[in-house]
Amino acid sequence: MHVSIGKTVEFSETDGKLRASYHYDDPFKSFFRGLCTPKGCDVVAPPPANHPHHKGLQFGLCLSDANFWEEDLANEPQDRKLPIGKQTGKLQLLPAGEGVGFSQEVVWQTAEVCSFHETRKISVNEAPGAYVWHWRTTLTAARNVEIITSVWPGPGYCGLGLRLARDLFGDGKISPPGTQSGSIPTDVSFQGKGAEVRFEQDAKQANVLFVSFYGPGDGFAFMSLGPTNRAPRALKKGESLDGTYVVTVADC
Repeated sequence: MHVSIGKTVEFSETDGKLRASYHYDDPFKSFFRGLCTPKGCDVVAPPPANHPHHKGLQFGLCLSDANFWEEDLANEPQDRKLPIGKQTGKLQLLPAGEGVGFSQEVVWQTAEVCSFHETRKISVNEAPGAYVWHWRTTLTAARNVEIITSVWPGPGYCGLGLRLARDLFGDGKISPPGTQSGSIPTDVSFQGKGAEVRFEQDAKQANVLFVSFYGPGDGFAFMSLGPTNRAPRALKKGESLDGTYVVTVADC
C-alpha cells in the first residue's frame, strides 16, 4: 500500500488502484470516503440530504455546550440548538518504520472557543482479503468540558462511526449474533453482500456500540463506538481521553 498527500490523503495499491481517500480540508471534520475492500467494494454510504454530516468513517463527539457531530442547527432538536463546532488541523505522513499512514494535529473549536487539542494517527496494513486500519486518538481538553451522548434522546451514536453502503449492507447482519446498541464489545462486525466491516477496541477503553440496520422508509445501517454513549463524561482542562480502534474492511 502507498500513501500520498494532495487535496486528500490517498491510499493506493502498487498498481495505482485507489483504496481509500481521507478528506482533511472539510470545514467541519475530517473523514474517510472511498473506503474499499481489496476487491474494490466501497463500504461507505455517501451522505444523504437529510444527514449531510454522515460524511464517511469519521470521529466526532457532542458536548453540553457545543456539537462536533451534527453540522447544522437544522439537524438538531428544536429544544437543543447547540453551537456547531469544527475540527481543523494539519497533517503529515508517518515516518519510515511507523507504518503506512499519517498523523494529524486537530483543533476542536466553536468560534473563538477551543474545546480540544487532538493528536490523531491513522495507518493501514494488509491482511488476506482485507485492509486493517488503525485509528489512534488522544483528545486533551482545552477547558473544562462535559461530553454528552448526543443532542437527540435515546442511545448515543457519537464516536468513531460510519454509515454503510446500502447496496452492500441492505440485508446485512451483525456478529456476534444478537449484539445490540448499548453493549461494550471488544470486536463486532457488520457483514453484508461480499463485504464486511469489523470494529475492534482495547477492552480497557470500554467504548459503547451504536448500531442500526436498513429497513423500510428512512432506515439506514450505521455502526459506531463512542466513549460516552451511555452517560455523559466530564473532563477537566488538561485531562486527556485516549482511543484506540481497529477497523477491518474485508471481502467475504
